[in-house]
Parts: sequence; structure tokens; C-alpha cells
Amino acid sequence: MNRSLSATGKYGGYLLVLLLLLTAGPSLAVNLAAVERTWTPPDGGAAIRMWGFVEDPGSCTALPNSWLPGPIQQGVVNGTLSITLRNCLSEPVSLIIPGLETNLTPQTFVDAKGRTRVRAFTHEVPADNGTTVATYSWNNLRAGTYLYQSGSHPAKQVPMGLYGAVTVGRDTAAANDVVLLFSEIDPALHGAAEAANTKNYKPKYYLINGQSALPGSAPPVVGGGRNQKTLQLRFLNAGLMTHVPTIQGPYMKIIAEDGYLYPFSREQYSVLLPAGKTIDALWSPDTQASFALYDRRLSMTTNGTPGGGMLVSLNVAKKFPWILYVPPIIHGGVVVP
Repeated sequence: MNRSLSATGKYGGYLLVLLLLLTAGPSLAVNLAAVERTWTPPDGGAAIRMWGFVEDPGSCTALPNSWLPGPIQQGVVNGTLSITLRNCLSEPVSLIIPGLETNLTPQTFVDAKGRTRVRAFTHEVPADNGTTVATYSWNNLRAGTYLYQSGSHPAKQVPMGLYGAVTVGRDTAAANDVVLLFSEIDPALHGAAEAANTKNYKPKYYLINGQSALPGSAPPVVGGGRNQKTLQLRFLNAGLMTHVPTIQGPYMKIIAEDGYLYPFSREQYSVLLPAGKTIDALWSPDTQASFALYDRRLSMTTNGTPGGGMLVSLNVAKKFPWILYVPPIIHGGVVVP
């Protein structure tokens, strides 16, 4: 990756410090449920069984069917995040946020050879059709970007879809931010989830924010802005493979990793994003355009068909400060407004 280093210095021309508050922040209380849903491939393939986090409807009946990553949780620097979890799945689940401190109570079991082994990183919610709930809390939140995910049998439950993003604070130079959550789907893992393992993991679909670009169609739009404004890009990898997010446009300033601020920013056009990693970057578009963001490792196929997968568009317009919109749809080379 091409890159250069630049020191901010005490009186630097821009701030690369994530917003910090000197007093304790407020509490954020969230109710989630772990549920079974389906994800429909953009190529018209068979719907794939998924597990995921949704806003808790209060019971395990009348649940929405379409899967997306869990709702984004927006914490406050030095504040508290509390998540109460209901379990509508067929096995126990739990919740962890790697990188944020909390008290963990690992759950163990004795295997067939008499060995005591860890089943979950912390206390679990039993599989009792949603009767029992459990609460997970994190105090003194540190500015940054984090994954929340299942802490029970994570090698299986996380690839099944039990993950989402947590954002805490925002860089003072950024007018807005956008979450870019990378993940994959191996349909063979999802057919019989209770007995599944990732030993022969071979994903067929590659996603950003739960969407996979369809070959031959306009890529999904994740965000945009106007000239000379700075956007904070929050990269997260909930998959099992390394990806390399790349912008076909101005360089990014890489400012933080796993919630820890770098002492120096790094100017790059791509980011190395291993499994479980989060990266924060600042990006300042300099012209009105649509900028492609994709995986440089070419996870850009849809069930083997090239031209889709991990590809989204960052659209920059002149008149509006920060916008989310859908671009024109192209049919046979004709632009339809």
C-alpha cells in the first residue's frame, strides 16, 4: 500500500484526536433480540438462513424475516452502554464488544475426554424461546469504532450473522461519518447451523453493510457529502477473511485502530482489515463525483460471477452537506431517473 506519515503536532493544522469529554457521559440502554432470519442473494439465489440481532420486539413471535447486521449502537465517550438481550434461537447466546472493558464470566463445559473447555466468553441467555433475558454493560466508553458480537461459540455464531457496529464519539474534523461493515456468507455453513463449523469455510457472497453488489448493476450507495467536507469512515470486519477496503479517489488519513488513536496519521488509499479489526479514517472529497469503494483483494464476486460483492459508492454532491440517496438505475445502458 502506498502511504506517507504526517505528524499532527501540538499546533497542527488539523485535529486527529477523537472527541473526548472530560466528564462522565450519559447512559445508553438498548434492548436487542437474537433471532433467525433469511438473507436473499441479489442474484436471485435461494434465501440463506441467518442469525442476527434486531431491536427486541418483546417476544419471539411475529419477527421480521429479512436479515441485516445488528442496528448500529451510538455510545457517548466516557458514558455507559447497557444491552439487554433476548434469545429466540435454538442454542444459548451471549454478547461481547472486543476492545471495550467489562467484567466477563466465562462459561465452561466438560468435553468427552474430561477436559474443561470454554463455551462462552461471558454469561449467556439460554435457549428458552425468549423467556429469559440478560444484560451486558460497558462503562467509561472509549472513543472509537467497535464490533458487538456473540460471545458464545463465536467461530460459528458470528459467521451466522450475530454482529453489529458500535460507534463512540467522532473526530472533531469530521462533519459526519459512515459505517462500512465487511462480512461474508458461506451458504454451506448456514444450512445446518447447529452442527456447522468453519473448518472448510468457503464464502460465496461478500457483503458491505449486509449488501452484496449485483454484477452489471449500480453498486449500493453508503453515503456522500459536499466539497471540502470531511467524512469519518468506520471500517469493521465481522468476517473470517482479511479484506483491503480501497477508495478510487482522494487518499484517506488513517487515524485509529480498534479504538486506539495512532500517534501519527497515515495517508493511504487502502486499509488492511483482518478479521475482527476496526479502522477509523478521515476522508475529504475534493470534487463532485461518485467514488467507488471496494475490496482490493477482489472479493467482488456474487456466487462466482465477477463484478459484484464488496463494492459500494460514495457519492459527493455540491448542494447538500451530507446525503444518503439511491443513484439512477441503469437498464441496458439507458439511465432511468
